[in-house]
Amino acid sequence: MKTVVVGGSSFSTPNLLAFLGSRSDQKAMEVILAGRSPGHLDAVERASRLLCERGIEIRSQAIGRGNYRQILEGADCVIIQIRVGGFSGRLFDESFPINFRLCGDEGLGVGGLSAGWRTWPVLMTILEAIASFCPQSFVILLTAPLTMLVRASLRHVDLNLVGICELPWTTLRQFSGLLGLQARELACDYVGFNHFGWFYNIRSRGQDLMDRLAAAKCAFPPADVLRRYRCLPTRYLRLHYEADQVLAEQTANRSRRAEVLANCQSRAYEVYESGDLGEIEAVLQNRTTPWYSDAVGPLLLALDGESLDLPFFLSVRNADYVSFLADDDVIECRHEYSNGKLVRSPLYGECPRHMIENLTQMAEFERKATNAIMGRSVQLLREALGAHPWIHDHSHLGEIAEQIVSANEAIALY
Repeated sequence: MKTVVVGGSSFSTPNLLAFLGSRSDQKAMEVILAGRSPGHLDAVERASRLLCERGIEIRSQAIGRGNYRQILEGADCVIIQIRVGGFSGRLFDESFPINFRLCGDEGLGVGGLSAGWRTWPVLMTILEAIASFCPQSFVILLTAPLTMLVRASLRHVDLNLVGICELPWTTLRQFSGLLGLQARELACDYVGFNHFGWFYNIRSRGQDLMDRLAAAKCAFPPADVLRRYRCLPTRYLRLHYEADQVLAEQTANRSRRAEVLANCQSRAYEVYESGDLGEIEAVLQNRTTPWYSDAVGPLLLALDGESLDLPFFLSVRNADYVSFLADDDVIECRHEYSNGKLVRSPLYGECPRHMIENLTQMAEFERKATNAIMGRSVQLLREALGAHPWIHDHSHLGEIAEQIVSANEAIALY
C-alpha cells in the first residue's frame, strides 16, 4: 500500500512510522513524506528510518510548483496533516480570542474559525491535486478545525475523505478504566463534532453506568453534569461547560501550548538531523501522539488488510445517521472496519435533549463558518461568529472578523 503524508515534515511524523514499523506482522508498505521544507523533510525521513524496524519503504519529496503528480500518482491513501502558518498561526488562534473574553483554541470557537480561514486556500489546492492524480485514494484529514474543513472538502471535491480523531476512543478507555472495566465491555452511543461530542446510553451487561461514572469523581466532567444530562462529554467541552474557569486559566498562563510545541520542534529537527536512535526517542517522548497510535496508525493497518478489534471515530456526512441534523452536516461518529470497509456503528439509545440542543446550535455555526472560509468574505465571517453559541456579546463581531482576516494575511507571509 502506498501512503502519502502531506505535511510529512511535521516533527511528530516519526511517531507514525515508529508505530507502523513496530507491528510484528507488518506487510510491505510505502510511505511518501511530502512537505514544503526540504531540510525538515530530510531530517524527519532520517529519524523515521532509524525508528522504523521493518517492512516500510520511506522516502520524502518536497512539494514544488507542478510536481503533485509525481508525489500523488498511484497513492492508495493520502494523509493530510498540514499546519498552515506553523505554530505562529496556532499561537494567534490560541491568544487573540482572550482579548474578547473568549476561550482560545486552535480547533474550536473563534480560534478554530481563524485556523479554518487561514487553512482553506492551501487545503483546497491539495484536494484538487488529489482529485486530479489519485482520485481513487482514501483521504484522511487531520488538520484543525476538522469538522469545518471536512465539510468544506466534501463540498469542494468528490473524494473518499474522512476526518479522524482519537479523543472519543481515549475518553472511552479512560472512563471504563475508572469503572474497573475494559472499553470493549461498555456498550454506548456517541455523536458529536470533532472535539465537541458526547457518549450516552452507557451501559454494561444491561446496566446503566452513568451514576457510577458520576460517583468516580473525575476532574472533568463534574458529577452534576453527568447526572443532569445523562451524557459524557469529551474533555475539550471544558470550553463549553467551564468557559469562565478556562478563560481565567488562559489569561493567567503566559505560556501558550503553541510556544511550547514550537520549542520542542526546534530541538527535534536538530536531533533528527544528526542524533542517534536513543536521542531521537528521547525527543519524541516530549511529543505524545495518540492520534497516530490510537487512530491513524490502526486505520492504515486495517486498510492494508490487518484484522483489528478497534473502533474509529470519523468525521463524515451525517446522511440519515441522526434525524435532528441535515444530511450534509458533518458529524463525528463511531465506525468499525469490517470485511474491507468502514461501517458506521448503529445508535441504540435516544439522544438526550441536551445534546440535540447543543449540536443543533453548533451545526448552524459550522454551516455559516464553512460558507465564510470558502467565500472569503468578512461579512460571512461576522454571520458565522454571530451564530456561535459561545459568543453572547455581539458588539465586537466586526472587530473579531477583521482581526481574523488581517492577522492571517501577516501570518501567511511569515
